Amino acid sequence: MTRHALSYADWSGAEYRSVARSLLGGRVRQGRASAQLALRLDADYAPSRAYALNYAHTGLALALAAFKRRRPQRNVVLVPAYICPSVVSTISACGLQAQPVAVGDDLNLDMRALREALGQAPLALVAPHMFACPLPIDEIETQCRAAEVFLVDDAAQVAGVRHQGRLLGTFGDVGLLSFAQSKTIVTGIRGSGGVLLVNEPSLDDELGAACAALPPSPGRLAALLEFCWNYLWADRTGASGDHLERLLDTLGLRPADAGEVQARISNLDAGIALAQWPRLEGIIAARRTVAAHYHAALQEQDAIRFPQFAPGRYLARVMLLLPEGSDLAACRTQLRRQGIQSRLGYRIPFPDQAATRHAQALASRLLGMPSGADISAEDTRDICQHLSQALSDFHSKV
Repeated sequence: MTRHALSYADWSGAEYRSVARSLLGGRVRQGRASAQLALRLDADYAPSRAYALNYAHTGLALALAAFKRRRPQRNVVLVPAYICPSVVSTISACGLQAQPVAVGDDLNLDMRALREALGQAPLALVAPHMFACPLPIDEIETQCRAAEVFLVDDAAQVAGVRHQGRLLGTFGDVGLLSFAQSKTIVTGIRGSGGVLLVNEPSLDDELGAACAALPPSPGRLAALLEFCWNYLWADRTGASGDHLERLLDTLGLRPADAGEVQARISNLDAGIALAQWPRLEGIIAARRTVAAHYHAALQEQDAIRFPQFAPGRYLARVMLLLPEGSDLAACRTQLRRQGIQSRLGYRIPFPDQAATRHAQALASRLLGMPSGADISAEDTRDICQHLSQALSDFHSKV
């Protein structure tokens, strides 16, 4: 049976060689790679200033604190109703209130709902390009400036992708990139890397100093081993279970609770990002091709939609929208029997309300499919046929 696995990273030998250099040279937390990555980011994202951190949400927390100091009377941060829950938890940890804004079928902000929300004088807007589907971020930038609302261009999933000739992440007051699994550049998991892009010059002294004061990220060896075992090599190693815990204990590498730590990127992770950067355009091009394959394969299906697709668009994940009433769990079980991995989308991190209902309806029907660079046109036809059969089997029983 052919297996179609989810892809969490497009690593080559260059990434493993970079890991070896960091380990053999004893430069896991600190070393030259961190400074070299900073230079590369500053060059590519100029005139924005780039600060490489352990998480994108470390940069978000620093930025929100700077915004709050400038407008202390405001406490609300707008976010799309469909969003990674870690964004909402970061906003809450900063003592601010995340307010959901309705989304459209492409999982991005609904522009009419956004205009109404901006009129309520919030502190900031976090505007992600969901799964790399680009927002009309230039229009949003104009609206935020007019409303005197800080804008975070959340380009976590779209490093190196442009909108109207301008790199995503460089709009608004600050931008964010992420190097976590399933992004464009991938260095690992659990604090493996993110970038704060400071686009508004008046914020740079304060945010640059805050970033420079952070320590390098801890616990990277344990996170690297977990990433390789459970994500990169999972087809060969299987899930680590408690084997990894015993191995980490033996090696004296118990993982640090990096989720609570604000830090700069480690030298290990910076080196992996640098090793991947020369292949960035190729990675993006390959994912565009895979999305096009899925779009073509779905022309033979009537019930399954691909709401984020557009010709030539890079997508970090292929998220398909199944018919109303579909049982995602049953579909996933049947696909698994055929050797096809799948994943759910984000859970909605808000209680039920008018702004979240469409997002919740979409989330209950979204299924992520294998979309690594090695997925061929034949593979996508096979996957879509099995998914269509799973839906047919389910609905015939209802």
